[in-house]
Amino acid sequence: MNNKFPQTARPANTLSDIAALRRQLDEIERLERENKSGNVRLDQIKNQCDALQKDSVDKLSVTAKKQLHAYEDLEYVTKRTQEINQVMKALNNAESVDLCFLMDCTNSMQRYIEDVKNHIFETVELLKTRFPHLRLRLAFVGYRDLNLPKEKQFSILDFTDENEFHLFVTMVKCEYGADKCEDVLGGLAKVINLSWKQPVRILIHIGDAPSHGQRYHDLLVKHDHYLTYDADGSIGYSYIQEFVQLELKYYFGRLTRHTDKMIEQFCNYTEKQMTIEQIEVNNFTNLLPFIVESVSQSISKTSISLLKKHSFNDANQTQKVDRHRNIIFDETEPIWSGMQTKKLQVIKYVCNDDLRCEEIEQSWNIKIAENPFAEGGMRLAYYGLMQYKGRWEKVVFKEYKHIDSGANTKDKYLQLLDCQTVAEYLAQKFNQLPELSNIKTVVKKIKFIMAKLAFDRSKDGKRRNLTQEKFIEGTYKKFSNNAGFVDYNDPSWTLQAFSHWTYEHTNGDMIVVDLQGIDIGDNQTYLLTDPCIHSTDLKRFGGTNLGTAGMKRFFQTHVCNAICLALKLTPNKYQPALTTTKYDRYFVNQPKTVCQ
Repeated sequence: MNNKFPQTARPANTLSDIAALRRQLDEIERLERENKSGNVRLDQIKNQCDALQKDSVDKLSVTAKKQLHAYEDLEYVTKRTQEINQVMKALNNAESVDLCFLMDCTNSMQRYIEDVKNHIFETVELLKTRFPHLRLRLAFVGYRDLNLPKEKQFSILDFTDENEFHLFVTMVKCEYGADKCEDVLGGLAKVINLSWKQPVRILIHIGDAPSHGQRYHDLLVKHDHYLTYDADGSIGYSYIQEFVQLELKYYFGRLTRHTDKMIEQFCNYTEKQMTIEQIEVNNFTNLLPFIVESVSQSISKTSISLLKKHSFNDANQTQKVDRHRNIIFDETEPIWSGMQTKKLQVIKYVCNDDLRCEEIEQSWNIKIAENPFAEGGMRLAYYGLMQYKGRWEKVVFKEYKHIDSGANTKDKYLQLLDCQTVAEYLAQKFNQLPELSNIKTVVKKIKFIMAKLAFDRSKDGKRRNLTQEKFIEGTYKKFSNNAGFVDYNDPSWTLQAFSHWTYEHTNGDMIVVDLQGIDIGDNQTYLLTDPCIHSTDLKRFGGTNLGTAGMKRFFQTHVCNAICLALKLTPNKYQPALTTTKYDRYFVNQPKTVCQ
């Protein structure tokens, strides 16, 4: 590093005193040897000199240690900042999208082509509101039937911007097909030949008729004039495998049951190397929500994958974490009566008003399953029991999958406790705000499951760290993450307002994000677990703390709602401008006067 630290200050007076005493001591020793002085207190002066020297060395040692710690802290923060910048760059790249529309362009599809044309600008506007770093290229492949002249079989536009795309789609004409099947496979071939290059590649396929060939439909013979087309499936298989190599995210807009067998065949052709998601387009009044949800889902999945890859990295680790435990899952809860009881040492955290946590040591009788029953992005979950006041209570133990050096340290688990304990402290403060009792919007209570750190021993005798928390029955849902993701189908205004409030309550030092859990008590309370906290102190809260860059990502997708308004939360300069879009549940229940 190029940073220069100040040299240690030299305590001149003390050192000069020692030097003078040394000179005096040398002179006394000389005199003593010459027997010219028999009344000199040599031992006393020696002791005084040694004491002064020791005191000076101690002071120099304390100063040096402080400088060393400052250097180590600066080095750690510098590395974390570099890592966060890399994560932000990767997340921004995840919003670089190639989107191709593959559409049946026969007469029955005229309405849907008009939908794409009429809503493309609104779609792009809304997507840019959701994803502030969006770089979108659009392409169009229209296919018709094999009986038409070659010049009329396809309408193709390679990737371009929304203006040229809109102009092109305006000129697309539908043609009459000779039977009830279309040249779908020809359309797939044209898709492959487009100039795909962005990290996120999406194919939206909309059609109401299957491909030619008996393996793709159950229609009567008279409805397919090319019944033997691709009889062995080799053509379709090769095209779908090309999609796999291109890493396309394939969404099919289902309009009729006649395409079901075709999509089933396509899914078989993937050999589970990619997914084809089928969405019922008839559930929407137009194609806008289908398009927006498909693109949003693709970007969000890519971002979440990137976060999982980066979130466990530590600035002190020099090697990439890539080794995992050998895992055998067992979803069946153990028969506890025959299982050994262990007495484990446990650490609990308590948060004070300064948002600093203090350790409390405890010991509990516990039982823990041998194999995990589930896994998350980074950790394994085990069934467990804890004895409390003579009763056994159901708990869950969690440990990191990674087994590399430094990947399962006590400090990493304490970072989880720190994060969860601070989040719970802030949630209780939020629940008690008097302003929340005077608004018409439903404001749910927020509670975080409190975690403890338990110390166990593995079969080979090595120390084993696990978090312990109460087992909660229910379906878990992810409402947001630590990079600006929001579940737009259920954005949870309470949780969005809570995150915004934590930022303001801590004067911009912290923000609680990555909110996930369940609704309990007739949907009146959120019971949450495993949050993340972005903090200006990069030494706290582990690898998921993305600092001020993470705070910025939250606000770039945060739209203030009625709860934010009731709390008089200050709009952030990074928040999106409100749009007049006709479709987005996220914009429901938000005041027109706030965050502008």
